[in-house]
Amino acid sequence: MKKLLLTFVSIASIFLANFTQAQDKSAVQTDDFKPLGNFWGYMFSDYYYKTHADSLNRGGGNVQYAGVPAHFGAFQIRRAFLGYDFDMSKTFSTHMVLADESGPSLTTSKTDLTAGSGNNTFCLKLMYLKWADIFKGSDLLFGQMLTPSFCSNSTEQLYGYRSIERTIMDMHAIDNACDFGVSLKGNLWAQQITKDSLMPTFIGYQVLLGNYSSSKPETDKFKKIRGNLFLSTLQQKLVVGLYADFNQTQLNPINVSNTTFKVYADYKMEWMNIGMEAFEQINKNDDNIKTIKNVNGKGGVKDSTYANGVQTGISVFLNGRIIPKKLNYMLRVDMYNPDTKYNKNDTYEVSNTGGNMTTTTFYKQTFYTIGLDYTPMPRVHIMPNLWINQYSAMMDHVAGKALGTKAKNDYDSVARITVYYIFSTSKKVANNGMDN
Repeated sequence: MKKLLLTFVSIASIFLANFTQAQDKSAVQTDDFKPLGNFWGYMFSDYYYKTHADSLNRGGGNVQYAGVPAHFGAFQIRRAFLGYDFDMSKTFSTHMVLADESGPSLTTSKTDLTAGSGNNTFCLKLMYLKWADIFKGSDLLFGQMLTPSFCSNSTEQLYGYRSIERTIMDMHAIDNACDFGVSLKGNLWAQQITKDSLMPTFIGYQVLLGNYSSSKPETDKFKKIRGNLFLSTLQQKLVVGLYADFNQTQLNPINVSNTTFKVYADYKMEWMNIGMEAFEQINKNDDNIKTIKNVNGKGGVKDSTYANGVQTGISVFLNGRIIPKKLNYMLRVDMYNPDTKYNKNDTYEVSNTGGNMTTTTFYKQTFYTIGLDYTPMPRVHIMPNLWINQYSAMMDHVAGKALGTKAKNDYDSVARITVYYIFSTSKKVANNGMDN
């Protein structure tokens, strides 16, 4: 009986293996598809030397070099990406990115360094599943992905020099580069064009409903909705776009929310690329103002008032060729205002952009960068550049003390040599503003 049972199991196993193999062959012949994986990555790092330090160590959000003293220099990895893409079928694919984005800092407080040891470490930046053509012209994404602020045909890709600096919205933490959620992206309309046609090429979009927790676990019940709409025209030389988002952060005891609007444009010619982006973020009831009022003629007490704060910024960039495929130049200027509604006659206790206002100050920022991009071979870039961020105080006093002239207007300046290289098999990854 045991021998008969073993014989039956053996025959059944052989039959099942042959049947599965036949099904696999049939699937290959029918679908004509072979699963394919691709490993890729890139890194940019610097030797930097801080030539001048701001006297108040200003630079919130993602602004670099805050707290680094003057005349300090070091070799530093600013970003390393390791990615893997796997096409399971013509319809489904998966995408993963591990990132080290520790940045130039002398402490672990504002970096991704390992607690305790202080070593550089990787975190899970992206991990999502893509369902291609879930309906005509659109893909469905689920998981941790790039947000519409940073998607294809948005400012970071058009600017092309993330290896030099974040975009203005990223630099001032207006939105996260990645988030966990569900997204639709694709083309609302597209057409085939002739070489000399000036008609629009396509209208694209991306919408995302996400946690607004970046690569961290969710900590509240609210979700952020984002949307980006863009037009490519003039033989894909000109891209213009509109972006908006809304994020509720609190309902009780007061209603607190953030709403962002952005416009951007980029025009790329054979010898030059010029672009801009401008944004406004309304921080509803995010400023806590303490005012003095008289109660029954018995003296003043502090009364808490909540007010809207409005952040604004504009960034203009220019890249161009000096020697085709060998040497480019790049320059950029940003202007950022943390609160256009700021009133120096009010006493701010807490602000979205200033934190505890008894110890810090509202300050405008103007950012400059200029540099060269030498490409000795494709996907290898050596870029000497200058990084300057200027701070202009909007308050006359902090913690009851008057600000001196130097504190009111000071700056950080850093001279750098940036090395950026890309490794991959077939995947095209972000290169630079002139696509060397």
